[in-house]
Amino acid sequence: MGRAGCKNGETVISYDPKTNRLLTFFDAVEAFRSGEDSPREYLERCIATIEARESEIHAFASMDLDAARQMADAATARYRDGAPLSAVDGMPVGIKDLFRTSDLPTGLGSPLYADRTHYLDSAHVWALKRGGAVIVGKTTVPELGSGTPPPTRNPYDAERTAGASSSGSAAAVGASMLPVATASQGRGSILRPSGFCANVALKPSFGALNCGGLMWRSPSYGVLGVHAGSIEDCWISAHHIAATVGGDPGYPGLFGPPEMEAPVKPSRLVRLETSGWKDAQPLAKDRFETWLESLRSAGVEIIGRKDEPAVEKFEEALATIPDFRPALAAWEIKWPALAIVEKEGEGVSSGLAERLAEADAIGLDDYRRALAALGGLRRDFARFEDYADGFVTLCAPTAPPYYPDTGDSVFGDVSSCLGAPAWSLPLLEDRGLPMGVQLMGMPHRDYEIGLIGRWMLGQVRS
Repeated sequence: MGRAGCKNGETVISYDPKTNRLLTFFDAVEAFRSGEDSPREYLERCIATIEARESEIHAFASMDLDAARQMADAATARYRDGAPLSAVDGMPVGIKDLFRTSDLPTGLGSPLYADRTHYLDSAHVWALKRGGAVIVGKTTVPELGSGTPPPTRNPYDAERTAGASSSGSAAAVGASMLPVATASQGRGSILRPSGFCANVALKPSFGALNCGGLMWRSPSYGVLGVHAGSIEDCWISAHHIAATVGGDPGYPGLFGPPEMEAPVKPSRLVRLETSGWKDAQPLAKDRFETWLESLRSAGVEIIGRKDEPAVEKFEEALATIPDFRPALAAWEIKWPALAIVEKEGEGVSSGLAERLAEADAIGLDDYRRALAALGGLRRDFARFEDYADGFVTLCAPTAPPYYPDTGDSVFGDVSSCLGAPAWSLPLLEDRGLPMGVQLMGMPHRDYEIGLIGRWMLGQVRS
């Protein structure tokens, strides 16, 4: 991962995107087939890393290693017989603890639900199990997904945060405990923690992956996503989920082949500042601008708001997100949020209860206005169809802040509100800490921009 040191008794690992490598799975499969390695042996290496780092990182809400070993043994037997179930057979996976699971508690980051299980797995968990994936445990989330942060820390500096509500998934992958973990995003809960923890993540097109079983979701823009140590594993996992259970009802699911083809160099990219740019740290801006210059040197055209009136107009439209998004989110969490507060009373932290109570001030007309604004923004975005190969911006305005500050979701609001696919790519660093770049595309072009992301990763690591 990098050079390890110690500060106040906590591990600090100097991060360099050129040399940093996380745990991968796709490239282990051939050894499973030949008998040189096995899913059980692979799992044991994951467990060894968990045992070495979990007491410091706190990425897991719960685990069942005995069950995981049984799943890995079954996968080992299938490979030995030449009959693996899928591309994810034998893959150790973590599940974000906002998704229902039938054999592990779904605690929602709250002591109120610490021991509760459900009779059915979430759609994507069922799909992963059906493909032979090895479910290792549930990854941590804040209280009810948005309140008091979990104890999870950054794998590169344990005094810093791992991010927002998908922090456990990001930290588990960033610490090489697992090759893959699932996540969800309303605002920036996939992209920001991924950027902070140096893993690849896919925040897919809205509706592309089945969110069934997610306990806490903004229906207008919430999505299921994937964190991984490699872009290949990220895509393989997402594709398997979509191929097994599809997207959300009424949506066509994730488009693209089962495995990634050759990287694709983009011809033209739009750089977006968004409303987050004004609050971004100067060093973050500098790193991003330097990276853009490297793309220009490689022959990629970069178009910004100062270059094209159409981009400037779109930036002005994006600046309206803070005007309508809070009302949209508040209305859509009235139930079950307020019902939980009323039922559980003192079991909900006072800070979260106060925030959720603000939803009571949102009326149906407020919500309708917010929906209209969201629809208008998406229509503005649709005008960029075939304008460029993709859009680039930061994943977060700062490096990972010190815990318990979990950072700002402002850059994640853009792809969420647009319903657009976005890849988080570990391309930059800030004083030895990870800083992710967000590569966004038009809806349903998750795969195409993934190939561009693969090229970008290759440029940095070459």
